[in-house]
Amino acid sequence: MAGTKKTSAYFEGDPESLREWQKRMGFSYETAANALNIGRTTYAEMVLGQSRIDLRTALACAAIEHGIKPTIRRKKISNI
Repeated sequence: MAGTKKTSAYFEGDPESLREWQKRMGFSYETAANALNIGRTTYAEMVLGQSRIDLRTALACAAIEHGIKPTIRRKKISNI
Protein backbone atom coordinates (compact mmCIF):
# COMPACT_ATOMS: atom_id res chain seq x y z
CA MET A 1 0.00 0.00 0.00
CA ALA A 2 1.25 3.45 -0.85
CA GLY A 3 2.14 5.54 2.15
CA THR A 4 2.12 2.62 4.57
CA LYS A 5 4.95 2.83 7.03
CA LYS A 6 6.86 -0.42 7.39
CA THR A 7 7.51 -1.38 10.99
CA SER A 8 9.96 -3.78 12.51
CA ALA A 9 10.06 -5.85 15.68
CA TYR A 10 12.23 -3.16 17.26
CA PHE A 11 11.48 0.25 18.59
CA GLU A 12 13.57 2.96 20.11
CA GLY A 13 13.03 1.81 23.69
CA ASP A 14 15.25 3.58 26.11
CA PRO A 15 17.30 1.73 28.71
CA GLU A 16 16.34 4.22 31.42
CA SER A 17 12.69 3.25 31.09
CA LEU A 18 13.67 -0.41 31.39
CA ARG A 19 15.67 0.35 34.57
CA GLU A 20 12.71 2.29 35.98
CA TRP A 21 10.40 -0.66 35.23
CA GLN A 22 12.83 -3.01 36.98
CA LYS A 23 12.91 -0.74 40.02
CA ARG A 24 9.11 -0.36 40.15
CA MET A 25 8.72 -4.13 40.02
CA GLY A 26 11.38 -4.66 42.70
CA PHE A 27 13.32 -6.99 40.40
CA SER A 28 17.03 -7.76 40.32
CA TYR A 29 18.66 -8.31 36.92
CA GLU A 30 18.10 -12.04 37.42
CA THR A 31 14.42 -11.83 38.38
CA ALA A 32 13.69 -9.27 35.63
CA ALA A 33 15.29 -11.51 33.01
CA ASN A 34 13.37 -14.54 34.32
CA ALA A 35 10.08 -12.62 34.29
CA LEU A 36 10.71 -11.64 30.66
CA ASN A 37 11.88 -15.13 29.73
CA ILE A 38 15.21 -13.86 28.41
CA GLY A 39 18.78 -14.47 29.49
CA ARG A 40 20.34 -12.34 32.21
CA THR A 41 23.12 -11.25 29.82
CA THR A 42 20.58 -10.20 27.19
CA TYR A 43 18.63 -8.23 29.80
CA ALA A 44 21.80 -6.56 31.08
CA GLU A 45 22.76 -5.56 27.53
CA MET A 46 19.33 -3.96 27.05
CA VAL A 47 19.57 -2.04 30.32
CA LEU A 48 23.07 -0.85 29.46
CA GLY A 49 22.01 0.25 25.97
CA GLN A 50 24.27 -2.32 24.31
CA SER A 51 21.34 -4.17 22.72
CA ARG A 52 18.07 -2.90 21.27
CA ILE A 53 14.93 -3.48 23.28
CA ASP A 54 12.59 -5.50 21.09
CA LEU A 55 8.86 -4.91 20.96
CA ARG A 56 8.09 -8.27 22.58
CA THR A 57 10.15 -7.29 25.62
CA ALA A 58 8.50 -3.88 25.89
CA LEU A 59 5.04 -5.42 25.67
CA ALA A 60 6.00 -8.09 28.20
CA CYS A 61 7.12 -5.37 30.64
CA ALA A 62 3.77 -3.61 30.32
CA ALA A 63 1.84 -6.86 30.69
CA ILE A 64 3.79 -7.93 33.78
CA GLU A 65 3.34 -4.53 35.39
CA HIS A 66 -0.42 -4.64 34.76
CA GLY A 67 -0.81 -8.24 35.90
CA ILE A 68 -1.72 -9.61 32.48
CA LYS A 69 -0.96 -13.31 32.24
CA PRO A 70 0.11 -14.89 28.96
CA THR A 71 -2.45 -16.78 26.96
CA ILE A 72 -1.09 -19.95 25.46
CA ARG A 73 -3.12 -21.99 23.05
CA ARG A 74 -1.85 -25.37 22.06
CA LYS A 75 -3.00 -27.16 18.97
CA LYS A 76 -4.24 -30.66 19.55
CA ILE A 77 -2.20 -33.10 17.55
CA SER A 78 -4.35 -35.86 16.16
CA ASN A 79 -3.13 -39.42 15.81
CA ILE A 80 -2.45 -40.31 12.22
